[in-house]
Amino acid sequence: MDKAKFQWMCSHTSERAADYLESMQQRANMLRLYQHYYPEKYQQTTASLAFAKPEDYSEKEIEFLTLVDEQFFPLPLVMIDLERTAYIPIDPIGTLWYYDEFEELGATEKFLLCLIHDVSSEVWDDVESELGKELPPVVDYISDALLRQEAKKARGMISRLPLAMEMLTQSTDNIWLDMTYESEITDADWTVEVIDILTEAYTEAQTIMKEYREFIEWLDKDSQNCVKVVRLWNRCKEPIPQLHFHHPINALAG
Repeated sequence: MDKAKFQWMCSHTSERAADYLESMQQRANMLRLYQHYYPEKYQQTTASLAFAKPEDYSEKEIEFLTLVDEQFFPLPLVMIDLERTAYIPIDPIGTLWYYDEFEELGATEKFLLCLIHDVSSEVWDDVESELGKELPPVVDYISDALLRQEAKKARGMISRLPLAMEMLTQSTDNIWLDMTYESEITDADWTVEVIDILTEAYTEAQTIMKEYREFIEWLDKDSQNCVKVVRLWNRCKEPIPQLHFHHPINALAG
């Protein structure tokens, strides 16, 4: 055997050995997590620990991943492929609209996005036509702090306006709602601390999404509610443009 071939074989054997050891370490960690969260079920399960390839999950690991997917937070990217990942893949669940899909949104969500973004008068006219309502003129700049203050004083569903704005601008401070498919999180390790954080955030995200949907339904019921939103918005005019919820986006203007 020539020297070059020998070196190639040694190199590839070392790589395979390293990959195997890494997969074994991940496997052991997954089983520790299973035992931590479900100690009784872990002891009682008859699921196999066998695997065909190092990158495959064993039946026992899949059993744990299924419990996480059903009871903690969704793992569709794992459960579909069932291929080992070094970190927890986070699948966004927020308002993942893109500007080329603006026309596919409902009239009230278009209305809210037009408040947030600088759009042409033609786009605003189209939204008014869809709503079947002529809306008051909208001020160019508003104070985020004042909007929150005024919304807090308001009674009823309109008080959720800041929450709706956060949802549409992906600024809720909740990882499940603010993530996009262009974002990549590679430090969500399979640890108790990270799983607990993601579980708590997912529970919070469900509450935020429910409140957002209820707000949109409230707008959908009566276009006069959109007028109320504009009036509240206009009361929060910013004398000096230090905008928080206003971002010029030419794409919305077509």
